[in-house]
Amino acid sequence: MRVIVVGASGRVGKATIEELTKRGKAVVAYARHIEQVETGEQVEAVSLDMTADLKGMTAAFRRAQADAIIFTAGSRGADVIRVDALGAIKTIEAAKQAGIKRYVMLGALYAADLERWDEPEVQQVIEQLPDYYPAKYFADDHLMHSGLDYTIVEPGTLVERAGTGRVSTDPQGTGSIAIPDVAAMLAASLDQPSSVGRIYRIIEGDTPIGQALN
Repeated sequence: MRVIVVGASGRVGKATIEELTKRGKAVVAYARHIEQVETGEQVEAVSLDMTADLKGMTAAFRRAQADAIIFTAGSRGADVIRVDALGAIKTIEAAKQAGIKRYVMLGALYAADLERWDEPEVQQVIEQLPDYYPAKYFADDHLMHSGLDYTIVEPGTLVERAGTGRVSTDPQGTGSIAIPDVAAMLAASLDQPSSVGRIYRIIEGDTPIGQALN
């Protein structure tokens, strides 16, 4: 399988590439700063600006000749409208036009579920990221109505520590999760047909990732 990773120079993007290569996948790593991407026999780095026009993005995806896309890009608050919302939506449309049916999205915990936004614990998180959550909501909603074979992984607070290979997919509130475990969920979902059309809300837990995806 040949997989496009969008946002390949970010923390989750780099970890996802590592997971994919472990699983024998070839990776086309799209990033604005390709010098930050470690290339190799299985990894090709290609420059891509998330604010690029749709026509150029579609052409880039066609050249990749990929089977799937994993979207991990984010502006980290710097440009949420053009990157986290519109940039994501353009990659979804480019995937459709390029004939790439499988799409895995890195979301944010409860971003696709407006009812959960009213919970006090979730409100506290959203208040810290007031523009980010609406941006992710619109991107997720667009993906869910795109006709693509989608999976959305919504992690809690990302932390830089070693992964455990285990998660909780039934959080009752908010929580944290190691970046390698998020990357493992994203990568492993490509090998799990049952993950198509599903949203996984994950924080640290005790369920092995393969079992969690099922």
